[in-house]
Amino acid sequence: MRKKALNAEEEFEFPSPPEYIEPSTLREAQEWRGLDEYDALVRLEQAVGLEAETARVPMSAGMWGFTFTSREQKRCRIHLNSGLPRFWQRFAFFHEVHHLLHDSRGCYFWSQTQANMNGFEYQADQFAWAVLMPEWESGEDE
Repeated sequence: MRKKALNAEEEFEFPSPPEYIEPSTLREAQEWRGLDEYDALVRLEQAVGLEAETARVPMSAGMWGFTFTSREQKRCRIHLNSGLPRFWQRFAFFHEVHHLLHDSRGCYFWSQTQANMNGFEYQADQFAWAVLMPEWESGEDE
């Protein structure tokens, strides 16, 4: 695990890549690999039927991103921690993309449920790693 200072009081903790990613996750991630943010947003809009955008905002080191979805307005916004290095912003972006693709009930449901969130977060991290592993391995991370 690598660390980067955010400010005098906080620092990010960056995870190491997983040793194993499920083949089904690798297959799903294949179509997202190599896309820049714009092209990924276009693909996301096609997949979920919502207008999608991103916003980079300051957050604490413990929060890398979140998504706000308005089904009534047919829009979603992925908020990314502006303090993260570029690679980790992309990681947070694809993590949130996975949530939008698979967790269609939205954040209100998840905040009201008794379900264990660890499985959902693990799957979203696995997807982000599967998309970005070629960038990681080539040293394109910052």
